[in-house]
Amino acid sequence: MFSFLCLVELALPMSQTLVDNYGRRIRKLRVSLTDQCNLRCHYCMPVDATFLDQSSYLSYQEYAEIIGELIALGLEEVRLTGGEPLLRSNFTEIVRSIGQLKLKKIGLTTNGIVLDRHLDTLGGNNVLDLNVSLDSLNAKTFSEITHRNCLNTILRNLELASRQGFKIKLNTVVMRGINDREIFDLIEYAKRWEMEIRFLEIMRIGYACRHQEKTFISAQELLAKIQQKYSLKPIQSALDATAFRYSTSCGGIIGFIASESQPFCGHCSRWRLSVDGTLRACLLKNEGINIRNFSSLERQHVYQQLLGMKPYLRPPEVSHAMHQIGG
Repeated sequence: MFSFLCLVELALPMSQTLVDNYGRRIRKLRVSLTDQCNLRCHYCMPVDATFLDQSSYLSYQEYAEIIGELIALGLEEVRLTGGEPLLRSNFTEIVRSIGQLKLKKIGLTTNGIVLDRHLDTLGGNNVLDLNVSLDSLNAKTFSEITHRNCLNTILRNLELASRQGFKIKLNTVVMRGINDREIFDLIEYAKRWEMEIRFLEIMRIGYACRHQEKTFISAQELLAKIQQKYSLKPIQSALDATAFRYSTSCGGIIGFIASESQPFCGHCSRWRLSVDGTLRACLLKNEGINIRNFSSLERQHVYQQLLGMKPYLRPPEVSHAMHQIGG
């Protein structure tokens, strides 16, 4: 005799891969380990930001279970994010548990302040791709953006990681009248340390919406400015890549993430898992489904449901805070 569970499984067959009606295959997952951060970047959160009670955080076992299920459905890459992921108290346990899974790539997005404390853990678990936020090389400007005086610490840790062989991409959110005059200094710095630099358009997300229009600079405007000094050669990237990239005549590599002016939703392959267990199909959608305390079967049905929640066209803005969704 069939049990009720068997009947449910027969009635709702599961696809072997996560492909939506537009042919987009979900193969990347951004995984938030905490909503806390030791910076207060003004495009991300207010100075007096409040954070979740840590009792609501997913455990390292829950991360491994969820990611393992998604691997069986075609997931290939995971990027660990925050807030600032290196602030998670059991960061080492989480990295070790995820590192044992059959993923093609595990990356980390960090502000770099405590990166030196975790390089052995990262290297030992094959987390070799680091995206590090660096919005200014000027101490005063950096402090104005982040409300912290830690630029020298970040630069020291970046250079230490570079010497140890980590593959580093610098992420710079370019803002008119704030750090746009530093574009060439940042390109030269990245080249000197054999890092790729990526210039990001400031997005209409949460706290940034109130001043985004005033500070926005498009990727095309930046590209035209950079071409006045360097010859650029396009680098071919995967169809679902977030950045379009160039090699420069100075020997560097630069990329542009034009989420506002040139959205790439039509080829997006990413989902996001927040620290409280909310799974989202899109950064720019408030809607998500909290899968914490769900059984494996229940989560399987959520994965299929989420495929229909991913927009094909870019939503204009979203109200939730960047640090709460693993931005």
